[in-house]
Amino acid sequence: MSHSNSNKFKEVFQLLNEIKNKRNLDGIIFAYRNGELISENIGDELNSKNFTSMCATVLESAIGIGETLGNQKFKKVIAELEEKTIIIFECDITTFFILILNRESNISFIMNKLEEIIEKVNKM
Repeated sequence: MSHSNSNKFKEVFQLLNEIKNKRNLDGIIFAYRNGELISENIGDELNSKNFTSMCATVLESAIGIGETLGNQKFKKVIAELEEKTIIIFECDITTFFILILNRESNISFIMNKLEEIIEKVNKM
């Protein structure tokens, strides 16, 4: 990893960490699209390596679905569980984020600001 990538990743994760803390998220993961973990801030309740690999597979499948449906641009994948909501979104062609939310998370803020967050991250 180059020094400039290292700095970008650090800045990106600081931004997402700030969102995690302000909006009461349970966790945040920043990873390469091949499933390799770059950085995380999650509890001990899940195996981040396995979880990140599974989410990378879901991301690639969703991108493939968009291409199959007339080259539609992938935006995000949202999985709602009983207690958690998982949001997977692409940062750039090599990286993606996973947000883990709970019932107390400010989901509307995140959904309203998601495009702005992605744009901000891509400019770093």
